[in-house]
Amino acid sequence: MTKTLAPVAGSQARRQTPGWDGAVTAVCIVLALLLAAFLMMATGMFAMAGDSCAPGSPCLDRVGNGIEVSLVGMAAVLVIGLCCVIVAAVTRTLRFGWALATLLVLPVPFAVGCDIANHAMQLSSVGP
Repeated sequence: MTKTLAPVAGSQARRQTPGWDGAVTAVCIVLALLLAAFLMMATGMFAMAGDSCAPGSPCLDRVGNGIEVSLVGMAAVLVIGLCCVIVAAVTRTLRFGWALATLLVLPVPFAVGCDIANHAMQLSSVGP
């Protein structure tokens, strides 16, 4: 009797991801969610940039734009990052890279929104 090495349909071995991948991914996702919550609360401080705005000036609109960029940008980074982690889990590839990238990219929209609000504050302090 000889044994055949041909695979039986439907019994292909599934790729296994290492255990550390799941642990590092979970830690990165939890840190990203905590960082996002902190940065979203800190985004409320952008409203103080509008205190020096003169009534009727476009300064307030720019401060509002900075707040929107910060909040919407962070939400987009979280959603895209979590979707990438889910796709990586389904395809059985390493997930921690996507979770780490999400954690590292998360402060970028906050920094851009902060810069927009800061420029709006500077515009309002310029005399006529």
